[in-house]
Amino acid sequence: MAATLIPATLLAAFLSLLLQRLAYGFSFRYVAFTRLKRSQSSALTSTVAASAERATSFWEWRGHDIFTEVRSAQNSEGDRNTKKPSVILLHGFGASATYWRETMSVLQKEGYDVHALDLLGQGRSSKPVYLGENPPSIPFDYGDDATPSGMVMGKISNVNVQYSINLWAHMVDDYARHRRLDDVVLMGNSLGSLVALSAATGEFTDSTTDGEEIYAYLSGEQSKVKGLCLFNCAVGLNSRNIVKNQNFKPLQRAVLNRLFDVINFLIFDNKILLQFALNNVVTKELLGDALKSLYTFSPDRVDMELVDSFYYPAKMGGEGAVEAIRQIYTNDAGLTPMEYHQKYPEILDSLPLHLIWGLEDSITPISGDVGLFYCDRVANNRGGNGRTTIDMVKSGHMPFDDNPMETHEAMLRWLEKKVL
Repeated sequence: MAATLIPATLLAAFLSLLLQRLAYGFSFRYVAFTRLKRSQSSALTSTVAASAERATSFWEWRGHDIFTEVRSAQNSEGDRNTKKPSVILLHGFGASATYWRETMSVLQKEGYDVHALDLLGQGRSSKPVYLGENPPSIPFDYGDDATPSGMVMGKISNVNVQYSINLWAHMVDDYARHRRLDDVVLMGNSLGSLVALSAATGEFTDSTTDGEEIYAYLSGEQSKVKGLCLFNCAVGLNSRNIVKNQNFKPLQRAVLNRLFDVINFLIFDNKILLQFALNNVVTKELLGDALKSLYTFSPDRVDMELVDSFYYPAKMGGEGAVEAIRQIYTNDAGLTPMEYHQKYPEILDSLPLHLIWGLEDSITPISGDVGLFYCDRVANNRGGNGRTTIDMVKSGHMPFDDNPMETHEAMLRWLEKKVL
């Protein structure tokens, strides 16, 4: 009897750990993945919705569909002679352009052109996965859970992709080149903050493995980046970067690395277990409750629009969604923010860099390694010239959507004083 209970207990423990991590904001979009059949890419055609001031469309990048939402500036009479920089918004893991809804509106009304992108493998953008030379062309079976009207996803590209912060930074750089953006402010939340740091410094140009030469557009000889605004900045692509804490002793690092290896082997690198857990455990209701735990200031802002923006991209992502979550949890975590500043002091010391931090965030707490690093940088004017600044607001992990009024007041104040 005991021998039978041990495997069941271990499985229950691992599933419980998975749900805890999902409930604390690492992978919401993928947790809603339900049983579905593979789709033929022709069933997911691009659509464009446009108005005079708002346009959503797919931009093709290296054979993938990247979802974009662009808001054109609403210039007042006094702003018409002042060209403000464009703003690129970069979401966190599992999210999409949708949760920037208030931020886009505020910036647009203040005279900024705004570009919100869904990173490759997330949101409505393509979720690549290699299914062989002759992939099956079976349409999706959604059962009774039809998608909201007008929600169209990028095609599932039949190719292997290695996810990293630098991959997404390369995508952002190419997008800015494609749109011929001159002056740009990069804003990122959580993981998106690291994408902004990589794009601003050109770190991604060092990441090629196939001999391809990459020429940075945003961080070239004449940098087009005019500022960085980071909302609750993450420590890396995944949590493994916490091992780099300088206060850890070698034995502590070894134990933590081994623990990550075991968790990844048993859960996040185990496609069968991962897909089973995602298919059979998580519901829209559970997803909504998990999101509310992150919206500590205004949990009532977790509406169906927000839940759907996490839920349906996962459901329609097929094996590509599972592959994305697997890689993001298990791939190399990349540079920490501290390492970016150590490696690129000339660039980051010269840029206006603003942190906006939700004080009730349990994912990237202000008392964590990254929060303490930036608090020290501001308090002691590291880098000089007072170019790094910070505002703390009452909110959870997504302050711009959880407490939009206080957050956007801080954001606009920084733009007016430090960037323009």
